[in-house]
Amino acid sequence: MRLVYPATAGDEGRKVYHVLKNTLALSAQQIKRLKRAGAVYVDGESVFMDRRLVPGETLEADLAAGEAAPEFPPEDGDVDVIYENGGLLAVNKPSGMLTHPSRGKFTGTLANYVSGYVLKKYSEPNVHCVNRLDRDTSGVVLFARNAHFKNLAVAALREPEAEKVYLAYLAGELPEKRGVIDLPIDREREGAQKRVVRDTGKRAVTEYEVLRRAVAGESVISEVRLSLRTGRTHQIRVHCAYLGAPVIGDRLYGDSRSVALAEGLGVTGTLLHAAALKFREPLSKDAVTLTAPVNRQEMMKMGEIFRDLDKAIIR
Repeated sequence: MRLVYPATAGDEGRKVYHVLKNTLALSAQQIKRLKRAGAVYVDGESVFMDRRLVPGETLEADLAAGEAAPEFPPEDGDVDVIYENGGLLAVNKPSGMLTHPSRGKFTGTLANYVSGYVLKKYSEPNVHCVNRLDRDTSGVVLFARNAHFKNLAVAALREPEAEKVYLAYLAGELPEKRGVIDLPIDREREGAQKRVVRDTGKRAVTEYEVLRRAVAGESVISEVRLSLRTGRTHQIRVHCAYLGAPVIGDRLYGDSRSVALAEGLGVTGTLLHAAALKFREPLSKDAVTLTAPVNRQEMMKMGEIFRDLDKAIIR
C-alpha cells in the first residue's frame, strides 16, 4: 500500500522528512524503516529524507516496505469480516478466543487468523490490533493493515464523537433506567489481572441504558446497552459488579448469586458483546458505524427470552 501526497504551494522547500512526520503523521520509527528500505519517492524516484519538495510534485511512501516483522504469525482460520477498506479491517470476534497472542498462547488467536486472511488476500502478513476484547467477550475488533493506519485509527477512536457500544446481560439491577457510571479503576494489586474501583485508579466512564428486565427465581436479569467513554481494562465488568449487577457468567467479578444464575441458565462464559464501533474513517473523515451481530448461542437464547414477553419470567 502506498501513501500518496501531492505537494502544494505551501510545501515549497519543505523537506520530505517534515512532510512525512508532520503532515502525514508517520512516526519517527516508521520513517526510519522507510529510509532504510529506500521506499520514499518523489515523482517515482527514490529520494533522501532531506530532499526539498517543489509544488506539483508527488510524494509517495511504500508503507508495506516500512513495516516491521509480522507481530502475529499468519494462520489459516475462520474470520468473520464485517468491514474492510484500504487500511482497516473489522471482524466479529467469537467468544472464547483471545484477541492476540499472550505469554501462554502464541497461536490460534484472532490476530493470527486475521494475519493469515490478509496474507492470502494482499500478500502482506502484517496486521495491528486497534482495539481489544477479553477472551469471553464477542463482537467488533478493528485491525489496521500497517502501523500508520493503526496510529490514525487509535486517534480516531479517541475523538469525542467515537463510541464503543456493548450489549450485556446482568445478574441484578442498575440504579436507574439510564445513567453514567463515573468511577476510577485500579489494579487490585501490582501485577494482578483483577481490577477494582479505587480512588487511586484512573478515571473510567461508562454510560448505560437498561433495555429490559426479567425475573429469574429470586434474581433479576437486566438486558443493558452500554457505551464506553474511556477504555480501561475490564471497565464494564468492574463497574457493573461494583454496583451489584455483575455480567452473567463473569467468573472473575461475579458473586455467588450471579454464578448460580449462570449455571442455571447453562452459561459458560461472560454474556458481554461489543455490538458496535462508531468513528470517523481516518482518511476520508466519513462517519463509520461497524456493527457485529450476536454470534453466540447463549446470548441469542437470552435475547429470545426477552423478545417473547410471555416468557419474560424465567423459571
